[in-house]
Formats: sequence, C-alpha cells, structure tokens
Amino acid sequence: MIDLSHWNLTIPAGAAIIQTRQLQTYESKWFTRNADGSITFYAPSSGSGIGSTTNSIYPRSELRETLPNGNYKQAGWSLSSARLHRLSATLTVDFLAASKKAIIGQFHGGSTKPPFKLQITGNTIYVQYRPKYNGEEKKDPIFKGYKLGNRLAYSAAVSSDGEFTVMVNGEVRKYQFDVASYRSDKWYAKAGMYSQEEIGGVGAGRATFYMLSMTHGDRAEVP
Repeated sequence: MIDLSHWNLTIPAGAAIIQTRQLQTYESKWFTRNADGSITFYAPSSGSGIGSTTNSIYPRSELRETLPNGNYKQAGWSLSSARLHRLSATLTVDFLAASKKAIIGQFHGGSTKPPFKLQITGNTIYVQYRPKYNGEEKKDPIFKGYKLGNRLAYSAAVSSDGEFTVMVNGEVRKYQFDVASYRSDKWYAKAGMYSQEEIGGVGAGRATFYMLSMTHGDRAEVP
C-alpha cells in the first residue's frame, strides 16, 4: 500500500488539484486504486476538459509532495535540511502518448526549470538535471532497452553536500549539484504520469506504481 499522507494529486481534467485529505479516499479514471495496492496514473492529451497546469503544455496525473497536514506551499525542503533526501519508486510504464515521452519522477523547486527529471523517451530512461540553479540541463541515458509493461525500479538521492545518486534497474550514476547556487531554493518531489504529448495531441500516458516513498533523514547511505 502506497502512503499518500504527504502527497496531493494533479489530474488532467482541468488540471485540478486533489488535496491531501481528499486524496486518501479519492479514485477516478485518472487515478485508479488496484486490488494489489498499486495505483495507476492515466493522462490523456485530448478529451473534454483536459488541460495543463500553469507554465506547462502537457497533461499530468501526478503526485506532489506536501506536508502531512496537506500544506503544499510550505512543503519545500532545502538540501541542508537533512543529510539525505530520497525519492524511490517501483512501477510499470504501461503505454505512452504519440510523443513516446513522459516524466515519471521529479525534484522541483521555485523555478520553472526543475533541478531533476526522470524521463522515459521510447525505450530509454534519462536523468535530466541542472547542476546549477536555472542553469543548463544535462541529459544522461541511464537505462536503455526498457520495454513497456516491465517493472522499473528507481531511486534519486541527493545529499546535503549536493551529491546526487540515481539508480534505475540496478544502473547507478553519480552527479553533483552546486549547493551554493541552490542555497535559497526549496525543493519538493513529484511522481506519476506526466505525459510529454501536448494538450490536443494524440494518445495518453499510463503508469502503475507499486511502491513510492519520499524520505528525508540522516542516513548517509545512497543506492
């Protein structure tokens, strides 16, 4: 069972937000609870009322980290607030829209240019990250040969000194964030199906998550 007590959800219908308290019992065609405890996220690009959030042109069925009381505007964390911040998930990407692209995990901040995105493009999983705040995005193909419907396990762990370790299906890469440039930025995690096919486009993205966690603590281990 995935703990939803510190997440809210954006759905593709009107880009509406399902707040944390409501989310604990929420279910719809955008967010399906399965008998085995997994959750399926569905984001079509076309249809009545389908929309995107501000500063985006894409549909999403995506969780956003909140405080346990549901507050999301104050939910951001700084790199220095804990020794290690880790987002972990196990999922299947069931199908993709016409672009064959989707984001399945993120660390977002105050800028419209997030420090980290985990994106699937075709059969390749990419780590996309910005070493410096608002800087140039780097793109690294961490895992190739993924087949839709297969299990995919990932973790993204960033330490207080900016060391960034990403694991996808056993492949591990290490990167480095410029801590000084991100000192005033507050991050939060996101995960789900953020399809990269524009609103009005063709097809839909769907992913099923079997495990999802976001932790902040003093453990020094990284995946």
